[in-house]
Amino acid sequence: MLKWNNKAVLSLAISAAAILGFSAKEASAHHDDNELIKTIYHVYVDGNEIGTVHHKSVVTKETERVLAEAEKSSSSQDLDYKIKQDITFEAERVFRPVFDEAQVRNALQNELSVAVKAYRLNAADETVAYLSSEKEAKDLIEKLKLQYVSKEELEQINAAKKENGGKPKLKAGESVITDVTFTKDLTISIQEVQPDLIVSAESAFNTIKTGKMQVSDYKLKSGDTLERVAAKHKMSVNQILSLNPKLLLSDRMSEGRSIKIMKHVPFTDVIVHELKREKKVIPFVVKEEKDGSMELGTTKIVQEGQAGAEDITYTTLSVNGETKSADMLIKEVVKQPVEKIVKIGTKEIPSKGTGSMVWPAVGGYISSHQGERWGRAHKGIDIARPSERSILAADNGKVVEAGYDNGGYGNKIIIDHNNGMRTMYAHLSSISVKPGDVVKKGSKIGVMGSTGNSTGIHLHFEVYKNGALQNPLKYVSE
Repeated sequence: MLKWNNKAVLSLAISAAAILGFSAKEASAHHDDNELIKTIYHVYVDGNEIGTVHHKSVVTKETERVLAEAEKSSSSQDLDYKIKQDITFEAERVFRPVFDEAQVRNALQNELSVAVKAYRLNAADETVAYLSSEKEAKDLIEKLKLQYVSKEELEQINAAKKENGGKPKLKAGESVITDVTFTKDLTISIQEVQPDLIVSAESAFNTIKTGKMQVSDYKLKSGDTLERVAAKHKMSVNQILSLNPKLLLSDRMSEGRSIKIMKHVPFTDVIVHELKREKKVIPFVVKEEKDGSMELGTTKIVQEGQAGAEDITYTTLSVNGETKSADMLIKEVVKQPVEKIVKIGTKEIPSKGTGSMVWPAVGGYISSHQGERWGRAHKGIDIARPSERSILAADNGKVVEAGYDNGGYGNKIIIDHNNGMRTMYAHLSSISVKPGDVVKKGSKIGVMGSTGNSTGIHLHFEVYKNGALQNPLKYVSE
């Protein structure tokens, strides 16, 4: 027989009344053993009377039927089904009793509800799911942890907690997971609930992972539209508008604006605590020392650098598999780095280029670039409309040519910078240097003009590296 709660309260009341003119004493004497006086049972559900029956078995059979129907319709039969309400009886001796058992059955059918013992899984104070056994609930919590750690690691964590030991000792390069926790603690409590609230462990697992829908803020990005935002968050446009009624009035989806959306928020997140020990390289620094005895642009290593090493122990916190923080516990330098010392030459030799060029005119703009022009190659760049017509040496060097060129360049100057680079300046109106002269970077070597094959006053400027023509704009800029 299925169990159900009952509480019998017996009170005997024998009717003493004058019937057909008999005195009370005579009636008592006459009817004491009369079969017309019978016991009836008043039935109470949670303290409220619902009727009378001739025997408690009437109620027992009805409650058993209710329990059997509940068990039959439930997906889980391995549960302790019970009547949720408190049913009590009160007995009474009554002359010629009248019973209303049909009323009692109907009342029981309407008022009784079935409850089962369930194991409630809580995330903080929030109900996640009801499970049929404590083992299911505990296995579910373990399954959540096993998404991010192995079973062996979890067993080691539990064993370490039982031993109540301190932090494990690690060698360099080693790491160990010290704990797996939740952002909201998962707890198990016992509660009586309706059978249809019990879910499978798999369903409860998916519920925790999926989470619950919650209103959140979303900051609009460039190109966002109502349709794109709705699709991104698996919502309809109408749902977006119901959360943001002002969008209907303003129709503004401007970048940076915050609107309300619905999104899934996990009931809890899994936190993995890990202890790590690493040997890290301390890079050496490079110290540069200027040396006036060395030629400009030359370098000399006087001390090689050596990397150092440090031993670091730290903890990391990963939430749902993503590292969120790292806190250093111990840091020990096991080897100091040795700086690298490099001497940098600063001695400038007038006839040798510095390696960097200056704009060869005083202002101006590029009126023609290097490349194909008028059906033939234009080897350099043309610079026109300067603020002042002086032509300047692009870098230190020695003048190797200075004079008129019959090939169309007109007055031209070629400077050898004695570092593989040569520069040529053409169409000058006048030349201020001669072959053999040593010139400094930025010094005046002539005046802009329009000699040779020229259509106007400008400077034609070419650059060569080891004899190969270069694009001047790799070396100079306006």
